[in-house]
Amino acid sequence: MTSLAWVVSIYSLSVNDINGGSIDFNNYRGKKILVVNTATGSPAASQQIAELQQLYQQYQDSLVIIAFPSNSFGNEPGTNQEIKAIMQGTYGVTFSVAVKSSVKGDSANVIHSWLSDKLQNEMMNSRTIRDFQKYLIDGTGRLVGKFDSSTNPLNASLLNAINQF
Repeated sequence: MTSLAWVVSIYSLSVNDINGGSIDFNNYRGKKILVVNTATGSPAASQQIAELQQLYQQYQDSLVIIAFPSNSFGNEPGTNQEIKAIMQGTYGVTFSVAVKSSVKGDSANVIHSWLSDKLQNEMMNSRTIRDFQKYLIDGTGRLVGKFDSSTNPLNASLLNAINQF
């Protein structure tokens, strides 16, 4: 028996956070959401995470950043506690960090499953192919953009999209 996928509101989804609580996307209605899969062991980690924190500080009134630590590409072998220590202790991260999870394939977390499936998000089919890939959701819950891992958080194209939507 096959099941049919259907449009799902991002606001109906939630995930566990690295602090033992939950991240309920319904709490972010009216704000833009930037979803980023992170890996503290990646060669790009220091610049990407530092710039994500700068971006969050600059736009925190209108933008929510949610990091999804993942070892899907072999650069996040640590436990949730180790990841938390690095994200908060080393990088001073104050944006939301989800628990470590897969971001690709059938084992992807519920948010990355939503991001990758046009039948659910109404925008695009997508694959997460590297650490630090970014997805932008506008204040109405619409997926409006995908940014490759080579796009740094303070890149003009990402800033323009944040300001546009």
